Order: sequence, then structure tokens, then C-alpha cells
Amino acid sequence: MVTPSESNAAELMSAALDEQLAPEEEEAFAAMLAASPEAREEFEQLQDMLKLVKGLPEVEAPPDFFEKVAKKIRRRKLMRGETFLLVSLPFQVLSVMIVLAIAVTYMMLQLERDPASKLVRDAATPSDGVSEPAGDEDAPDKPRDETVTRPPAE
Repeated sequence: MVTPSESNAAELMSAALDEQLAPEEEEAFAAMLAASPEAREEFEQLQDMLKLVKGLPEVEAPPDFFEKVAKKIRRRKLMRGETFLLVSLPFQVLSVMIVLAIAVTYMMLQLERDPASKLVRDAATPSDGVSEPAGDEDAPDKPRDETVTRPPAE
């Protein structure tokens, strides 16, 4: 036999109101009501409340009721932050785009600033079958005066 405690008294009352008690639970519930006048009074109040609710006429929901409820649920989810990914994803993409734009700008500035040094280095190092530019062969230790003209900036 199940002995009801205060923790499951509310569960027993709810199951009794729904008429879903097992036979041994019905015996335990009847014993609880007999032993406790407070529990019996509370159960009677719950029975009266259930009778009142069952006596109410049925009401039909307005046509847009479900749409309004769904909209409120979406709004609450947004306020709780469950759609954090939807908000944070554009910022992540924007951050990546900014980093890429900065990297490309930096590389372009480096190329604009120093294209002549690359040309001078390429001209100074002999490659396959290309001879060195003509210079002063009598003075190999003397630095060469190589000037490269840049095209005018547009």
C-alpha cells in the first residue's frame, strides 16, 4: 500500500480529480482524506472549482488568435536570446569582410609604395640567359647608379 506524503498529496488530488488513480492509490488517498481534515477540505474546494469550470460555456477563439500567439512566442524567443545566432552571424561575416578589406588595402599600398625595388632586385639578379645590365666594369666595388622612372600617378 502506498502511503501518501505531503510531497505527493497534490499529485494524488490531481489524479483523483482526473479519475486516474490506481486501486492501491485510491485506498491511500481515501486514508489520507480520512486522516487529514485540511486535505479533505482542500480536495472539496478543488472539486467545487472543477465543477464551476466544467459548467462554463465553450468559447470559440477569434480567427487571428493562433497567429497572434505565434507572433508573441517568436518575440519572446527573440527577447530571451534564443535567436542569438541570427543576430550574431551578420556581425561575424561583417568582421571577416573588414579584416579582408584591411589586408587587401595593406597589400595594395605596399605594392604602390615599393614596385621599383622589386624591379631593381629583378634586374640585379641574373636569371636564365639574361645578362646583367651594362655598368662600369672597371670598378666592381663601386655601387651602380640605377634609376627607375615611375609612371605618373593618375
